[in-house]
Amino acid sequence: MNGTTTVAHTRWRALHVRKRTLGKGVHTLTLPPSTGIGLSVHVSGILAVHGGRRDTRETILLPEDVCVTPAEPNRPLVVSPRGNRPAVIASLTIPEAAVRRLLGEEFRMEERQSPHPCPAVTSDPVLAEMVKAVVAAGELGADDVYADSAARFILAHLRIPWSHAAAAKEPGGSLTQEQLETITSYMRANFALPITLDDLAALVSFSRFHFLRCFKNATGATPYRYLTELRIASARTHLENGTETIAAIGQRCGFSGSEHFSRSFRRVMGCTPSQYRAMRSEAHVARRSPA
Repeated sequence: MNGTTTVAHTRWRALHVRKRTLGKGVHTLTLPPSTGIGLSVHVSGILAVHGGRRDTRETILLPEDVCVTPAEPNRPLVVSPRGNRPAVIASLTIPEAAVRRLLGEEFRMEERQSPHPCPAVTSDPVLAEMVKAVVAAGELGADDVYADSAARFILAHLRIPWSHAAAAKEPGGSLTQEQLETITSYMRANFALPITLDDLAALVSFSRFHFLRCFKNATGATPYRYLTELRIASARTHLENGTETIAAIGQRCGFSGSEHFSRSFRRVMGCTPSQYRAMRSEAHVARRSPA
């Protein structure tokens, strides 16, 4: 491993957390031996998670993504940073003894494997934010009472039905049409600005965790993905009709830098902004050429 630094390592009765800074190269992260529940979240930078065993695929983690770590002990997580900046990854483990102490027999340990194959990446902004919050609390010296409460919340969240249809049936689990219009109108009017989750939640007086769940139930997408698609739609218009540089268009549409713009555009459109501009230019020339 190259340039791996453990920034924080906190052990409570109910939770074990670790935060690492990863330099360039491929890193094999040996997860703490545990028959409990393991979660990993990328905190900053660009991080790719590689498939295990004979699986050669890789997945780029977004800020709202959670990697559900393998159920069998000692199976490693293989990751590699992308770009020029180090990547930071936070790992959280709830030992089986803590699970049984907090929930008793009502929670079967095999439930942690469903519905995700291991290792698996799922978009769950509530869980991602919770893992980051627990790591930050550990750095600030939070006690076992906090850790017990956080573990209970995470365990309860993991038991919630994952399908949109099931979640939509939960009381108070969605947004009214008026609330949704307020939020999406704000996004459309301000997508070029650095909109935060707290900004959006404040529009409807929700907590950030409740807002995340309600917005996804109402739209089928997280706020981050919804906002990204608005930005990509605007970028496409500028790429097709303008002469601005790629970097200028990315900045105009709210992306933090050229690399962020290119990566996000490729995930949505399947090509880079420059490739898209070239294809649209060729199509425009072809339409104007005489038969």
